Amino acid sequence: MQKATTGTTQRTTTQASSPVPLACRACRKKHLKCDGLHPVCSRCRKTRTLCEYTPSRRGYRSTPKPTIAARTSISSPSGSSVPSDNQSKSPNNFDFNNVMQTPEWAAQDPSIMNASSSTESLDTSPLALLDQGILRRNNLISKVGDPMYTDDSDARLVDFYYAFFHESHPIMPPTHLLHFISPFPACLKTVMKFVGAHFAFGVSTDAYKISTAKAIENDREPSYQKVQALLLFATILHARNDREEAISYFSIAVNLAVELGMHRKSMVEVLAGGNFVREESIRRTWWEIYMTDVMFGAFDHCPLKIGNLTMDVHLPSEEASYCTGISLVEPPSTTQFYNRVFADHSPKYSSFCYAVEATHLLKRGIALGVTLDDEDVRDQVEALEANIGSWFRHAPEDRPNALCIDGTVDQVLFRAYMLVHCASIYLHLPRSCLMASPTANATIACARRGTYLPPTSHTLTHASKALEAGNGIVALGSIRTPLLKHTPFFICGLVLGAVVELCACSVNVGHSIEPRRDRIALIVGELKALDRTWALAHQVMWHIKMLAREVLEIGLLPPTQATLEDPGPDVNVLLYSDMWLGDITMNPNM
Repeated sequence: MQKATTGTTQRTTTQASSPVPLACRACRKKHLKCDGLHPVCSRCRKTRTLCEYTPSRRGYRSTPKPTIAARTSISSPSGSSVPSDNQSKSPNNFDFNNVMQTPEWAAQDPSIMNASSSTESLDTSPLALLDQGILRRNNLISKVGDPMYTDDSDARLVDFYYAFFHESHPIMPPTHLLHFISPFPACLKTVMKFVGAHFAFGVSTDAYKISTAKAIENDREPSYQKVQALLLFATILHARNDREEAISYFSIAVNLAVELGMHRKSMVEVLAGGNFVREESIRRTWWEIYMTDVMFGAFDHCPLKIGNLTMDVHLPSEEASYCTGISLVEPPSTTQFYNRVFADHSPKYSSFCYAVEATHLLKRGIALGVTLDDEDVRDQVEALEANIGSWFRHAPEDRPNALCIDGTVDQVLFRAYMLVHCASIYLHLPRSCLMASPTANATIACARRGTYLPPTSHTLTHASKALEAGNGIVALGSIRTPLLKHTPFFICGLVLGAVVELCACSVNVGHSIEPRRDRIALIVGELKALDRTWALAHQVMWHIKMLAREVLEIGLLPPTQATLEDPGPDVNVLLYSDMWLGDITMNPNM
């Protein structure tokens, strides 16, 4: 395992008396003088701007570019294709070595290429790395059309995987570190392309689904890479509304992961062979399995596959370590992270740690939903409510509601917020007066059929907390960010939020129905945007629309004509009634 010192090293800079051979893109765009320092120039480091160096194309006459239709066309595994510049390939013939080449920007970055040799010219502390812009997500995923991939259609699908899916489920290493976990089994290569196909235009995802299932079936070698393939495949199948297949493949993934010992710290070290990147990928894969197990249990009413299994594998490392491939800080244990609230100086933990804790809260909320005769249920409900409140108080202060300072969204922390809100809904909704609504008993995907539970406090208190959690999910959906980058499980969170809002409208909770109607409209809009990619969003959107029309009585009542002008008093009433005389003060001396 590679270790890097965290002490601050002295960076020597010299003023260039003449223009540097190559300026960064940010300085070139603004026509400013650049000192050419690597990996980040002085101006970009001062302004905290993304610093990228690309070869100058001055004096270069490029070949004619293909048309848009030719560039976006991608051949399908079945052989049918739209016009393309290159001859179409099947996923099984794709040369994955092209994907694992080191990008040009990484070759210019001494922190990545020479991380194991010397750190004299680079401060490798996490804060310094973040300050220098090395760990910005846009630097760590291959961009569509990057020269490293040429024009290969299958390679572009891997680009789409990293551009749209990787941030919310970062179990695979960044592209410049993929060579650390090679050799790649065919099933994992095909699954990554299958995921990326959902974000490409004009691609037959059904054909890729068939080829992916065959690749998984043909791979008989037990490995953690096959576990990753099964896990990713199950996640996408669930979003495609193939939920029974998803649960089946996920069960295989859990059994294989337990068989390999991915839940044990000692076995993870053996599987990784002393390689930090591989070890971190295995850790993240196991905890992703743990979170997916609970989400399937919450949203699809499945019994949990991971019961009281003893797990001593450490939590995922901080993002700085994973993105550089260097073990900057020892990964925390679950006990260490759980007791962080009592520490004097708590280190910075990865978003994955908060997501794991959020999943544990959701798991407890589900368990309390089937606890009917336990005498201590009141204490357990109050304890879980306290834990939920504590989670929000100790969430990362620099990313409120998963929003980063640069306006981007921490997708893993985004899912953590969603799961905590879902835990609060499962805890309070069954014990609230909202259960009187027929909407609570509606059959809809991703939502448990309502079961009334004895309240531990006033039913209005439970209703208020359930509504607060539902509003929290809607608030997450209102963040202006590309929806496709969110985890597909966010569809299930939106369904829970819609159920709570519809229940509140049905039982007339609150003084006005308009705010809740607006939130429901936002949820429908979010699902409408997602149903172009995920079939599950289309199905649940249809159910929510149907329930909304019934609850809000849309189309049942005659429309009322609203006017912005005051009609004034009714003249007929004034003429034929003397009641208005009472408004006149009479003088008794008259």
